[in-house]
Amino acid sequence: MKKLLLPLLLMLFQFGYGQTNYYTFNADSLYSERSVRSAFETVVKSLPKNYLLKPTIYHRIIKKDSIINYLEFQALKSDSSTDNKFEVTFKQDSLFLLLNKKLPQFKLRDLNGNEFSSTQLIGKPSLINLWAIACKPCVEEIPKLNELKERYGDKMNFVAITENTCAKDDLKNFLIRKPFNFEMLENGEEYKKTLKIPALPRNIFVDKEGFIRYIQRNYPFDINRETGETIYPVNNYFLTIIEELIKNNS
Repeated sequence: MKKLLLPLLLMLFQFGYGQTNYYTFNADSLYSERSVRSAFETVVKSLPKNYLLKPTIYHRIIKKDSIINYLEFQALKSDSSTDNKFEVTFKQDSLFLLLNKKLPQFKLRDLNGNEFSSTQLIGKPSLINLWAIACKPCVEEIPKLNELKERYGDKMNFVAITENTCAKDDLKNFLIRKPFNFEMLENGEEYKKTLKIPALPRNIFVDKEGFIRYIQRNYPFDINRETGETIYPVNNYFLTIIEELIKNNS
């Protein structure tokens, strides 16, 4: 019994203390906690005074010797005088449980009533944007998503799925006022539930074989400290992800 106990204790010790915490902003790079804290302080300094920065872990992958924490910094307007502190909270985003798994299949209709199936995406990588008319951040990022489509053309599939419909929400007229040049699929509310998406927008990056490789929320942006204005970085992780998926497709 004593001979069995020692190896067991050693195994428990290795399991409990041998795992290293790493952090990722879901762009295929890993960072130490020290690096993340430093990044947090840098972002805090760039924020307007009435903003709080909230670090949130929304997904974890536990491996034998490491824990990969999917982290985001949320800049939130605040009326309080609370100082920004690096206090991480964990809140699982259910959509991320599908990461590196096959994209759940769908059959939806485009604005002309033609059926579009997820099987049509196989063969080259895809960016699937889930959005809604009433979602302000969704609408704000449309011009930047259009730029991606213009830049990469037919090297990728660019698909937008909205919970809205032409019949109920006058979707066609909205898109005349606010052009969105992705393949547009309507009435995607049930598919949104299938993916367990808690909030919009969501941008899902799928490889040529149909596996979900990256999941992002808004198109990347910064906030001007002086004016509070939204700034879109020229080089950002959306471009990095797309370039990687296209490269792996060649």
